[in-house]
Amino acid sequence: MGAKAGKILKSIDGDDKGTDKEIDKLFAMLDKDKSGVLTGAEYDNFFKEATKYMLADLKKAGHDYDDATISGWLKDWIDQNGDGKITKDELKQNLKAVLDAGE
Repeated sequence: MGAKAGKILKSIDGDDKGTDKEIDKLFAMLDKDKSGVLTGAEYDNFFKEATKYMLADLKKAGHDYDDATISGWLKDWIDQNGDGKITKDELKQNLKAVLDAGE
């Protein structure tokens, strides 16, 4: 899943027009039980992949952050209510802005 998730995150980060479609792809790939909500391992996998992508992106820009800082930042932005769940709507509302902030 890692390389494919990274490619989708890169596409979301770089493209303003196809963002919703790419988020739909990412969500479908991560939502293994097809519940419409990322929870448990799905939730953890999203943050693992997004953290890995953001760390690499920020490093290219000359920033030096650790996993915990980026993961915490992502959780604050994506799971704003802190319920340990991510809906597709939460991703569509927040993911692009978070990825763009890393540039």
